[in-house]
Amino acid sequence: MIDRIEASADALWVTPQEEGVLRLGFADDGREMLGPVTKVSWLATTGPLKLGTPFMVVTGETEELTLRSPFAGKILRVNSELVDHPERLNNRNDDLDWMLDLADD
Repeated sequence: MIDRIEASADALWVTPQEEGVLRLGFADDGREMLGPVTKVSWLATTGPLKLGTPFMVVTGETEELTLRSPFAGKILRVNSELVDHPERLNNRNDDLDWMLDLADD
């Protein structure tokens, strides 16, 4: 299992949404580390999230990665569809491979 903050940072893309909100999604580096994604498990879905707090485990054919928050904030929304459709993380599509929206505290 990969569980390092720097691996999480490499595996995520971040893009601003409305003011004070950042969207985190699964980046190409994450796909390269894990191979095809077979499962996702949420570790945090609501409330405050401290810097470095684990929020999701992504399981691929070759490895498992614990994703840690690269920012502190409050979880506004999660892409709950990923549990039933983990394969959405296998291709870059910002509308499908996003994970959560995080608001500034």
